[in-house]
Amino acid sequence: MSAQFPTTLNGTDNEKLTELCGFPYHQQAVWFLNAFWNEHEGEAEKLWAFVDKCSEFDYEKHEEGCGLDEMNAHRFLEAFDETMTVREMRANLRESGAIGEKERPKVVPLIHVLLFKYNVDWKRLVNSSQGDNAEKIAQAQDRLAQVKEAFKQSEEAAQQAKKALAEAKQREAEAKSREEAAVAAAEEAKSREEAAVAAAEEAKAREEAAKADAEAAAAREAESQAAAEEAK
Repeated sequence: MSAQFPTTLNGTDNEKLTELCGFPYHQQAVWFLNAFWNEHEGEAEKLWAFVDKCSEFDYEKHEEGCGLDEMNAHRFLEAFDETMTVREMRANLRESGAIGEKERPKVVPLIHVLLFKYNVDWKRLVNSSQGDNAEKIAQAQDRLAQVKEAFKQSEEAAQQAKKALAEAKQREAEAKSREEAAVAAAEEAKSREEAAVAAAEEAKAREEAAKADAEAAAAREAESQAAAEEAK
């Protein structure tokens, strides 16, 4: 343990618990593991995950914090699929004497969660010796760090794949848009061509009609002239 890490708590058992609840999340988890290593050695990595999640949800103090407000405490519990509620947890702690009947803590320290979840003796917790399992606890923390790094890399790879997919979809959408624009332009050109052909045919029809009218007029004039000649 670091020289700065406390190895004893002061006062009555309740005062000791209050003091422990004021430790940063990391130190609360270390103290718990030292106290109950034989029973809960296999939970070490989960406890470090708890520490990490508490630090994430503590938006003000992060890893230096010691407790979450009730809303973020519920979010924390939901993140680990815990069925307990803050009210149930505090009722249990009051029954055990860990907190007073009229005590209304403003935050939920990690230690309260651990006491309720693992149903351990809080008095044994606050009076436990510290430091005997430092090496094993450090190993558990190293394993969690490796898991976190692997998760980070996996998350980065997933984000890159998501970005690449979005870019591919964007390119596909742009290509489709260009294709649709080209089809529309071709259809418009075809429509203009058809309109031009129709106009030409209409002009030709008018020309032929005019020619026919002229020929009919010429014929009528010739007939008139012929009739005039006969009349002479």
